[in-house]
Amino acid sequence: MPFTFKKLAAIAIFFVAVKILVDSGHFQQAANDITHRNPASATSDTETIRQKSSSPPAAEPHKSPDQKFDVVVYGDEVPGICAAIWAKKTLGEKGKVAVVRSNYATALLGGVLTRGGLGYVDLDKIPDWYRQPYAQCFREFLDKANVPESCLEPKTADKALREMLSEAGVKLISHSTLTPHVVDKKIEYAEVKESNIKIQANSFIDVTQDAELARKAGLSYYTGYESQNIKSKNETLAVSVVPTITGLTMADFRKIEDDILYDTPLVEKIKASITKYKDPASTEFWMRNFLSPIYQAYRDGYNIRSVALGAAYHVDRNLPFTQDKGFFFDKANVCVYKDTSLSWNGFLFKYQVDELMKMEANGRKPNAEMVKEMSHLQEWLQKKSGKDVRVFIPEEIYIRQTLNVRDVVAPLSGKEIIKGGTEAEKSIGSFSYDFDLRGGVKDLESRIPPLPTYNFGIESALASKVSNLAIVGRSSGYVGMAVSVGRIATVNIYQGQGVGVAAGLASKLGVPLNTITSSKTRETLETLTGKTTYLSGRDTSYGVDYKEVK
Repeated sequence: MPFTFKKLAAIAIFFVAVKILVDSGHFQQAANDITHRNPASATSDTETIRQKSSSPPAAEPHKSPDQKFDVVVYGDEVPGICAAIWAKKTLGEKGKVAVVRSNYATALLGGVLTRGGLGYVDLDKIPDWYRQPYAQCFREFLDKANVPESCLEPKTADKALREMLSEAGVKLISHSTLTPHVVDKKIEYAEVKESNIKIQANSFIDVTQDAELARKAGLSYYTGYESQNIKSKNETLAVSVVPTITGLTMADFRKIEDDILYDTPLVEKIKASITKYKDPASTEFWMRNFLSPIYQAYRDGYNIRSVALGAAYHVDRNLPFTQDKGFFFDKANVCVYKDTSLSWNGFLFKYQVDELMKMEANGRKPNAEMVKEMSHLQEWLQKKSGKDVRVFIPEEIYIRQTLNVRDVVAPLSGKEIIKGGTEAEKSIGSFSYDFDLRGGVKDLESRIPPLPTYNFGIESALASKVSNLAIVGRSSGYVGMAVSVGRIATVNIYQGQGVGVAAGLASKLGVPLNTITSSKTRETLETLTGKTTYLSGRDTSYGVDYKEVK
């Protein structure tokens, strides 16, 4: 059939459209990215895809401008998921509970344990923790996420959390940033950003990493390690990029480590590098386990006990062996996933608190310095192993601490933790883990106490100046050295379960959340689980006076 004028015109329009597309900035940039991609820049390839998949979906329909619940949990960290589920268990079938988060609906649930890539779970060092009433949500989560022993895969964890919320009958509301409206020391409602929607609840539980709702509600807070030493107001622990590494096995890493240890000239350079930046006592500390091999602590988890790998990297990159600023390749915790990829927690970056708070406000995205260093790491691992190694950066960085809310019913201090924690009548459970100061804290001026075993309650999470608000997580009411152990996700999950029960009780009894006691919460936990609480808190000072510890 001969071409008609209309067909010719259509073809002409098509080619003009193609020309416009090719000349567009987006197309040119994409072509340039593909052309100039080097092996190291592939670090972010899968992450780019993941971020695109988390792009704004269609707006979620709302049945009415205002929504009312018994309990609202703000944030999707695992302690909050547990708080919501156990609030619902306490309230029963008619209870209305919601988890509200600012993330898009397609984003992984679970915060730092999923989007932050923190796969290696810090388990409680009390041997029978899993039998305790306050640990049942954590136990269910690990079971549903198919955790072999200590390592959590992000996508599996996300699936488990969604199932747990669905089974409990808890509503999930995404893409909703909340601003609380406080009247007479109570949150009357929270307004969803850029909408006319108001969310009301008898109790609000803030589980955001940086106590976002609590700060907006006007609660005061310490920054950094200010509560231990005012000089440390802008100083805190290192942050981590916890990447997934493919193309290497733990056997490969053992070989790389052995090659370093048997390279005498390199070992001498390492010793010289450490000595240059450390005093004799610090040098002895870093060299203490230099010859210790990689240790398999769990079926799925390994500990890198020697600094050999990291120190060799610093020598090859001509980086100072110091944790004071910039990047530091530390000893590590490593997870081996079912697909043989590795989750590596040991790549530290040091920033002051004011810088970290800006990162938190920006969604905890890895910055240019982090991406560049991970690219160098990928090249180094490829060179050392001779294999096609890839280092994939997670969606968010792991920020260990920035602030702690001051206005709580009863703060928990480091001094109390050393002595065994809260009194029995003010406790819902016990926890044991090291005072973990990863990356160090400038001007701390305190010795690090030994491994504590301490009792904890809910009063350190209950706001004193806003009667229906609790803060659960690393930004809860920890003071002094308590910050270093109270930030651990496991104890936050324990406390989240308890605070959820307390919020359910407050709604049932028609009283403010901050009037519910740990004693009443523990009693209800035991009723709901059919288990008895055994408190293990004890004095672990061993006669030493840690008078400087607050």
